[in-house]
Amino acid sequence: MSEINLPDIPLEEFEVPQEEFRSEAGIKNKYEGSIEYGVIGSGQCGGRLAKSFFDIGYKKALAINTAEADLIPLELPKNQKMLIGDFQGSGKSMIRGAQAASNSSQRILDMMRLIFGNVKKIIISVGFGGGTGAGSLSILIDLAAKYLEDIGISNPHKNVIVVAALPTIGELKTPITAKNNAEIKRDMFMRSKENKIGPIILIDNSRIEKLYRGIPPAKFWSTVNDTITGMFQMFNYLSKQESNFTTFDSEDYNAVISKSGIAVMGATKISDNDKNETLSQALQDNFKKTLLCSDVDYSSAKEAACVVVADNVVMSEGSMDTINYGFDAVHNLIGTANLHRGLYGANTKGIRAYTLITGMNPVKVDEIAWKN
Repeated sequence: MSEINLPDIPLEEFEVPQEEFRSEAGIKNKYEGSIEYGVIGSGQCGGRLAKSFFDIGYKKALAINTAEADLIPLELPKNQKMLIGDFQGSGKSMIRGAQAASNSSQRILDMMRLIFGNVKKIIISVGFGGGTGAGSLSILIDLAAKYLEDIGISNPHKNVIVVAALPTIGELKTPITAKNNAEIKRDMFMRSKENKIGPIILIDNSRIEKLYRGIPPAKFWSTVNDTITGMFQMFNYLSKQESNFTTFDSEDYNAVISKSGIAVMGATKISDNDKNETLSQALQDNFKKTLLCSDVDYSSAKEAACVVVADNVVMSEGSMDTINYGFDAVHNLIGTANLHRGLYGANTKGIRAYTLITGMNPVKVDEIAWKN
C-alpha cells in the first residue's frame, strides 16, 4: 500500500490552550471550601453583606449602589465598588433601581469579568424593602446567569443564590417599603417556582431584632451580617473536610445549594453544661432559633444538610444511637427531602449541629401566587 503525502497545515503546530477565566484584576478568594463563589451586593444592605463576605475570604466581591454616600464608607477596595444611575440614591423607588442597573448592565458584566474570573456560583445580596437592591435584583440575576453561561457553567440561573434581608415590622409601616417587599418577594418566588434561580436565603430582620437584643448599635449589623456569612461559609468549609465517620462532601453540598426555593440555615451548640438537652431536641430548636425566615413550609423541603461536629470525648464514649436519633429528628421535620448527613470529630468541646434546608415553599397568604 502506498503512503500518502499530507500537506502542512500551520494550525497543527499549535496546541489549543485550556481556557481559563481568571480575574482580570488578579483577585483570588481566600477561604477554604469546595465551591468558588463571586458576590454582588446591591444597595446599602446588600453592600454591607458583601463586605461581610469579603472579610471572611470571599474576596471576589462587588458592591453596587445608586448612592455614593453609601459606597464611600464601605470598606472594600475602590475598584470593587461601583456607582450606577444618574441620581444620588433611588429614593426607595424600585423603578429607579431597575433603570440604573439596566443602563449599567454592560459595565456590571465588565466588573464581573474584572473581579470574578472563574467562579461556579454567584451570590447576590440585597434588602427587599429598598429601591436600589430590590429594584436591581432581577436584572442582576440575569446578568449573573449570563456571566456564568459565558464561562461555561451549565444551568446558570440555578447557580445564582439570593441572600435577602426582609424589612423590620417598623419599616413595613412605611407604605413604599411594604410595597417593595411584597412586589420583590412575589417576583422572586415566581422565579423560584419556574426554577429560574437557585436558593433564596431570606433574613428576617424582625426575628433578628428579638434575638440580638442588648447588642450596642455600633456592633448590631456587623454582628448579624458576620453571623449570616459565617454560617454560609461553614457548609462550604465542611464540604471540603474529610471525616473518619460520615462525610458531607462537595457533591452533597452542591445538591443542597443548587435547589430552587426558600432556604434556611441554623446552628445549634450543646455545651458540657447542657446536661438535660438532647441532640434531637436541640436540632428541633434549631429551626425556631434560625436567623432567617420562619414563615416557610418545612415539609415542602427538597434538599437538606445536617452536619454534627462533636468533641473527642463524645465520639469515643457517646452513643451513636443518640446522634442517629438527632438526624432522624431533622428528617421528621422536612418530610421527604433528601437529607445529606455529616459527622465530624473536633477538638472543641461539646456538640455543634449545622442545618441547611433548601427548596421550601412560603406559607403566607400574600405569596399565594407561588401555589397557583
